[in-house]
Amino acid sequence: MVFKDRKKLIIALTVVVALSGIVSFRIYENIAANKARASKLQTRPAAVQVAPVSRRDIIPVATYSGSLEPVWSADVSAKVDGRVNIMVANEGDLVPAGSIIAVLDTNELTAQVLQAQGNLTAAQSNLEQAELDYQRYRVLADKGAVSAQMLDGARTKRDLSLGQVRAAEGSLALVQEKLNNANIIAPRQGVVTKRYLQAGAFTRAGSPVVTVADVTTLLAKATVSEAQVGELSVGRAVKVIVDALGGQEFAGTVTRISPVAALPARTFTAEVAVPNDKGILRAGMFAKVELAARVHDNVLAVPESALIMREDQKTIFVLTGDNKVQQRVITAGYVGDGWAEVLGGLDGSETIVIDGQNKAKDGAQVTPVKDGEQ
Repeated sequence: MVFKDRKKLIIALTVVVALSGIVSFRIYENIAANKARASKLQTRPAAVQVAPVSRRDIIPVATYSGSLEPVWSADVSAKVDGRVNIMVANEGDLVPAGSIIAVLDTNELTAQVLQAQGNLTAAQSNLEQAELDYQRYRVLADKGAVSAQMLDGARTKRDLSLGQVRAAEGSLALVQEKLNNANIIAPRQGVVTKRYLQAGAFTRAGSPVVTVADVTTLLAKATVSEAQVGELSVGRAVKVIVDALGGQEFAGTVTRISPVAALPARTFTAEVAVPNDKGILRAGMFAKVELAARVHDNVLAVPESALIMREDQKTIFVLTGDNKVQQRVITAGYVGDGWAEVLGGLDGSETIVIDGQNKAKDGAQVTPVKDGEQ
């Protein structure tokens, strides 16, 4: 019995050892195969897309951001104190020039006009009586029936009454003008962009009731550097892009350039007028203004995708004659619209890597694939 158990144990141990050997061998084979494949991949040159350096016209475009503003906007206020009786215009309403925006309560002003008219009538009556007395005293004075002192007193009374009439006329004109100004009028055509008061609220003279803006044309303001302002002129066409409208482009025109630089940055403000005849644009929308500068004719240029940054320097992989790549530092000018202007570092005869730079390093062997080939 003991013999049989020992025999089974030996057989089991033999099977375990055999299986362990097989598993170890398989693992060794896999590791060796992976190392072989990795070695082949390391020695195989990386495929990169190449293209010759070319010459082309570069149009530098500077982009500035800002909000669209109405070409004209003003707070409209009452000229007199009073309670708003009727609010005619609401936010978003188009109000023609001279139209009524709101009407103030005129009961008190009407009473003041009636009072001023009564004062004027009384003053005119007093003047009329004083004039009659003066004429009567003058006739009597010519006959020696009254003294010169009495005549002077009658003349003074008449002149005083005349002054009272003129004061009463001024008072009447003043309250009548206030009554006439009880209607709040739009100074020019525009859209009501904000309403500050509701009907029934009391307003003071000079306090804004509504804001009216002319949005048929909007302004985009761009801050232009000293180096670029010389390339701008009033009347020049520019492109305005509004992201809120899906990047839609609008034609703008430079209408004003500030004559004095803002210090210490030495920048200038250029105002760009954007027609809004269809009412698509809204004041306050974020817009980008693209200002195209002078064309750089027939300059060396490389695709922007070919640039590689190395320690704040722009570099290019240049293909050498033995299909190796050399990382070369270049001096770049304007970079944009997919192209980079080359000011130094290339002479125009080179072939450069435009795609696949991440698979190459300086001095490495590569497999060049020309642009357009598969």
